[in-house]
Amino acid sequence: MSDRAERIDLEAPLSGDFQAVVRLIIGGIAERVDFAFEEIDDLQLAVERLLAETCTVDTVRLSFEVGTRNIRTSVAPLSAHKVSEALENGDGPAGELTLRRVLQTVVDSFDVREAGDGHVSVLLEKLKATP
Repeated sequence: MSDRAERIDLEAPLSGDFQAVVRLIIGGIAERVDFAFEEIDDLQLAVERLLAETCTVDTVRLSFEVGTRNIRTSVAPLSAHKVSEALENGDGPAGELTLRRVLQTVVDSFDVREAGDGHVSVLLEKLKATP
């Protein structure tokens, strides 16, 4: 793969079996960077948990920027209120797996960006572990 990031855009419904298809696609994209199984699983978990807790639409857009050692994923549109609430209340009781704790554990960084109409996009970055 070249040093230039490749971009992959996906729009998928969230009903029925499409969540399994989204998981499979994330795995295939992560394979391009030669992620280890655990790194692939981390990225899949981050996206799944984000969608489960903050998505209020029937269709989601995922954009992947695939570099030589990282993947940046944008997930939108997500409810600005739900994202804010899930991340603000991220330091809940000990042992509780809040969205903030999950994201802090499984991705290297995350950021929230305004997307308009009461929605936001969440950017996730996962780096390939250094051997």
